[in-house]
Amino acid sequence: MSEATQANAEPIANWGERFCGHVIRPGIVFGVTCGFLSAVLYTLANISLRQVVSVDAFLVAAVKAIPTVVCLTPFLIALKIRGQAVGGGKWLIPQFVVTSLLGQVGGNASFQVALGMVGLATAVPITLGALLIGSAIVGRFLLGETVNRRTAIAMAVLMVAVVMLSQSGHPDPEAANWGGDQSEAGVAMQRWIGAGFAVFSGLCFAVFTSIMRFNMQRGMQAVTAMWISGVVGATALFALVAARGGVTEMTQIPASLWWSMFAAGLFNFLAFIAITTAMKALPIVAVHLLNASQVAMAAIAGVVLFTEPITATLVIGISLTMTGLMVLARRRPRSGGQMEPVDA
Repeated sequence: MSEATQANAEPIANWGERFCGHVIRPGIVFGVTCGFLSAVLYTLANISLRQVVSVDAFLVAAVKAIPTVVCLTPFLIALKIRGQAVGGGKWLIPQFVVTSLLGQVGGNASFQVALGMVGLATAVPITLGALLIGSAIVGRFLLGETVNRRTAIAMAVLMVAVVMLSQSGHPDPEAANWGGDQSEAGVAMQRWIGAGFAVFSGLCFAVFTSIMRFNMQRGMQAVTAMWISGVVGATALFALVAARGGVTEMTQIPASLWWSMFAAGLFNFLAFIAITTAMKALPIVAVHLLNASQVAMAAIAGVVLFTEPITATLVIGISLTMTGLMVLARRRPRSGGQMEPVDA
């Protein structure tokens, strides 16, 4: 390299170092900005998913995983070329493959089914409530984390919220899983089934994130975990679509729905980067407040964009969910404790 070229390259390298420094050690203002941006991006991802409830849930979840794989593959290759360890131990990877199947099939696909059966405004708070309840339980047994009185109170409030929200959803007639029974009893059954899928999704995400944290404590990089999850999810879910004879149906899906599926994956990936960056600067209090804002955004989007009905049980359920998050927000984190974002 010539001296002139080297002189021109140094400012670029320094700029890159400064930018990476912000990503690794963000200030409070930058952290708050990233945190709020993550809530907006997760909401945009959920809106995109809500737009494609007429498509097979397995296919939606498979396409959603693709942007993560595409974006992270060059980054992991670069880390490998530089000689950095990314796996954290050979035994961690096979175990995490199974975990990724649970997160992708049980978490993402079930959430997609729930969106069509109970709507965006209902599915998001139910899933989040189940996630927080499940994380506390799994964290207690897997990571040895304590469940104090404040956490127990928050879990109780969230359980009541889930029950209330289970009665508030309304199925979308265009949803792929819509049973077609428009009687009062039929709609009520659809609500309970959809709520069940949302709860199952949240519990799967709880197991996924807890095991991801467990592996990261033993050296696995977050980007490696997300790449494995994306590859496993896309492969397994596309295989399920093919096994169910859905390949022919794929050719009949409008381009607009394909764009929505890819957009959901891209928004989800960008939100993961934003919340991961924010968590390096923000206290756990702010993380739960961001979760609360995401619930509110989902409710507004469901009502305004998809004309989902506003019911008393919906308002009460969302209020209880946000109350549970506020209770958690007053909880003091353990020294060095850190909460991992959810992005299977």
